[in-house]
Amino acid sequence: MPAIADPYLSRSAAASDSNDRARWLRARLHAARHRDELTRALAEGADPMSSDALALRAGQLTSKRNRRSLARAMRRTIDEAHKPPMARSRVVIIRRGAVLEAEDAIKAMIARLRSPQPLQAKGLAIAERILTNADHSPLYNRSEPGALRRQISLATAAMSVADASQSHEFPVGI
Repeated sequence: MPAIADPYLSRSAAASDSNDRARWLRARLHAARHRDELTRALAEGADPMSSDALALRAGQLTSKRNRRSLARAMRRTIDEAHKPPMARSRVVIIRRGAVLEAEDAIKAMIARLRSPQPLQAKGLAIAERILTNADHSPLYNRSEPGALRRQISLATAAMSVADASQSHEFPVGI
């Protein structure tokens, strides 16, 4: 697969002088401590270039490794939905019906994650929150019919880069 361009690389690249390196280290520590908050901010439309920590988190989200990880998690979610439910399990239980209803949208997201085109951090942040926010995600909680499909479709649409000069602003409603 061709290399994936990272629009956040120039902002998040390690700096040359000691002041810049110290700033970069502070941003890395901040991003590690506030990972969930930064992901939520990006999902809600924060400009990834507005701070070093947001740029770093955006770079992490758009990395080839993270894209593969999200695609695998979505694939496993579909596979799990097709299996019979386990009785009295300690694992987090997905809403099988919601996953089966949204299966084609999830497969479209997987294809987008696996594509060589660059992706916007906002869409990847939304996708990550669908998978990891067990308190509010329609993947794990009862919700109105079609809610998971809508969020998956919204995340997939927010991943798209219309052109290289476009800002990171997309409408979102999660």
